[in-house]
Amino acid sequence: MKRLNDIVNPLLTGRLLLLAGFLLLNACASLQPGRITPPPLLNAGPPVQVDDVDILALSPAMEKFLERYVLQYSSPQTRLELLTTAVIRSGVLGFKYDEFQTLTASEAFEKRTGNCIGFSNMMIALARRAGLNARYQEVFRRPEWSDYDDDTVLLVKHVNVVIETGPLTWVVDVSGIKIHPTERRRLVEDSYAKALYLNNIAVESLLMNDLPTAYAYMRSAIRADARASDPWVNLGVIYGRNEQLDDAALAFHRALQIDANEYSALSNLYEVYIEQAEFESAAKLESKVERYRRNNPYYLLRLSDEALELKQYAESISLLEKAIQKKDNDHKLHFALAKTQYLSGKRVAAEKSLLRARELAPEDMVAYYDRPLKELVTDQ
Repeated sequence: MKRLNDIVNPLLTGRLLLLAGFLLLNACASLQPGRITPPPLLNAGPPVQVDDVDILALSPAMEKFLERYVLQYSSPQTRLELLTTAVIRSGVLGFKYDEFQTLTASEAFEKRTGNCIGFSNMMIALARRAGLNARYQEVFRRPEWSDYDDDTVLLVKHVNVVIETGPLTWVVDVSGIKIHPTERRRLVEDSYAKALYLNNIAVESLLMNDLPTAYAYMRSAIRADARASDPWVNLGVIYGRNEQLDDAALAFHRALQIDANEYSALSNLYEVYIEQAEFESAAKLESKVERYRRNNPYYLLRLSDEALELKQYAESISLLEKAIQKKDNDHKLHFALAKTQYLSGKRVAAEKSLLRARELAPEDMVAYYDRPLKELVTDQ
């Protein structure tokens, strides 16, 4: 059966999640879920043990850093200004944002890098030790997709730090991500942030198809905070890849109980119904799933490939242009457009699209795109 890529909810930028369908890392609703023990992962060998981790633990080096640059000042406002100045890239710590590293507070401090979870862990640990009221904030941004491979699409999500000093509230964020003032956000508890951290660690194993390790960390994420929907969605992906479709459906339903707007769970559940030949149940979800998938540039890429196979060049180009409108910084989308334009006879436009693909390509792909377009199309 042709399936849409697995969708994984990670929080790298913040990001991460997986299965045939969609991924989302949405907020949990006001529902207070009871404890549900996830079904076991079958035929996966000995269970993987996951040690508990304090994501906010301070190291001796962090203590020394604070004593030298922050703690000698009594004013909370001064402490905040000195702390943020010392942490940023041009400061003493020189923190560098890296969306692919999910780290604890002490790890992020030691490495001077990390994604939004790693930075938030580090910043909150330092700020609280400096006597500041610091909390995690989840930002509900427009869905951002990342194409991991032919079988997996990631949905990127984001968290940052809110610090209150007297009547003022400050948002601390080194990601460089543009957040529109109207985008919804909410403060979340430490347990929720820990669940997101463990979810990301689990997804890293899931991307390597290490299902036992991914399962162990995802269970730990659910134990940390059962109100987080992302681990349930990703747990469903794990079950799906292990051919436990009933358990996958249970996990997706649980995610939807927590957050009725968890469209990645809805999309993945739709794929499970198709796999189980429950076409009536799938039909009830189809229109919602299709609307959601149309926001995914890689789903549009898949549709454009199908149109191209049928030599429906205008349709294929239209779909690719819509995909690029949603994500204009992926060389693969621009190359797909160049190829389709070339085959449709639009050679000048094709060369411009190829040039854009080359500009966006990683270093190891530049030489590939330096070849003549006719040769590249022939290779496909």
